[in-house]
Amino acid sequence: MAEQYLLGIDIGTSGSSGVIVDGDLAVVASASTEHDFRVPVDPAAIAGVGVSAIFAAMQPVDGDGDPLRPAILYGVDTRTTDEIADLTDRIGGEAIYETCGNRLTFQSVGPKILWYKRNEPELFAETEQIVDATGYVVHELTGNYTIDNAIASYFHPMYDPETCSWDEEMVEAVGISRDLLPDPGWATEIAGGVTDEAAAETGLEPGTPVIVGTGDALASMVSVGAVDPGEAIFMYGTTGVIFTVLGGNRAPEGLWSGPFVFEDTYHAGGGMATSGAIVRWFRDELADAERRRAEGAAADAYELLDGQAADVAPGSDGLVLLPYFSGERTPITDDSARGTLVGLTLQHTKGHLFRAILEGVGYGFRHHVEAMADVGIDVDRVRAIGGGAGSELWRGIVSDITGVSQEYVADPLGSPLGDAFLAGYGTGVFESLDALDARVAVTGSTDPDPETRDVYDEYYHVYRDLYPQVRDSMHRLAALGDE
Repeated sequence: MAEQYLLGIDIGTSGSSGVIVDGDLAVVASASTEHDFRVPVDPAAIAGVGVSAIFAAMQPVDGDGDPLRPAILYGVDTRTTDEIADLTDRIGGEAIYETCGNRLTFQSVGPKILWYKRNEPELFAETEQIVDATGYVVHELTGNYTIDNAIASYFHPMYDPETCSWDEEMVEAVGISRDLLPDPGWATEIAGGVTDEAAAETGLEPGTPVIVGTGDALASMVSVGAVDPGEAIFMYGTTGVIFTVLGGNRAPEGLWSGPFVFEDTYHAGGGMATSGAIVRWFRDELADAERRRAEGAAADAYELLDGQAADVAPGSDGLVLLPYFSGERTPITDDSARGTLVGLTLQHTKGHLFRAILEGVGYGFRHHVEAMADVGIDVDRVRAIGGGAGSELWRGIVSDITGVSQEYVADPLGSPLGDAFLAGYGTGVFESLDALDARVAVTGSTDPDPETRDVYDEYYHVYRDLYPQVRDSMHRLAALGDE
């Protein structure tokens, strides 16, 4: 039998990437949006295509499948305060939770749809379908509208994870027609074949199977083999994310939950609004000297800043950062929260400030781990992924704060590799997860230091105490800043 290949595509917040792998999940080629994507194999040999993208975004399209407006993104878009309050008041918070297993937050797509209907009625009247980012790409490839159960579960309050279907009463409460929503399916189900038009534009063979696909974070979990209950990822990205596979279908309140990518599997998770974004902000705004030194050198500015932070004692000599630079998603769900640095003295240096940022994100990860542990969700094995996970210092800080060991998978492919595996699973190239287990290579392990953990316990308690103490002042400042 001729060699078969699989194509995985991930559409991210600020860039896109793709990978072609063979039947052993060995990489044949990869590319990002900064370069042309030329397929080095016979398109007829590609057995399936998998897609993932940012989730959960809200993208309305017209009768031709064209976007009617820019997508309204996930929890970083906080325009739906009034709609969340209105739906919660009309439906009832408990009724919403009983149906979809989640409270309404800025991550919820239902309030975003209501905002769209209220504020852009002319465009809403032209809307043929409301899809997510993954579903939009799949439609461009196949002509069919789809959404996977994992992404649909973020369309709170309209999706019922018990039945894996839309709840008609909740859809009506949001104020839209059920016909605007694609039928939910599993990520590995075949959405359709590549159309002639898409084939002409992409070079793929007409009829090549395309799976329904999923969200980028879940595809990343698959790419590093985190697919069994208790297995989790810490994603060190622009936003910090923690996801774990569940044995059941409900997560603690304040976090997110829903189906996973395989039938009868579930996930729980949460995300900070900013983490790597703060690190980049610090580099761009406050580290000109490091950026100049890094030009033409083997190191980059982040490595130089890491070196300064490594010389600082755990706890940054009395500094605690609340990393709420764009409000906060889970577990506090507060768009008016603001970044806060407490404990500054004239003895603190740039290295102290940078370490306090890394520690602040670590405290955020611990907050999520504890929220899960409070309801019996154990995080047994964590794999660290994302650009920031390449920092050995940052991984060490997070492990010391959380008390959790992390396995580092130094593989830049991430979501596209997960997409390719899911495509292979859906098309029958892979009959089990064995090929995935064989492909994942752990390149390092970071274990917590018990003595340092004791130090961080004290600082973490300060971190948890600070937000309730300064919340009202944060909100007043947020209001003043918006004037």
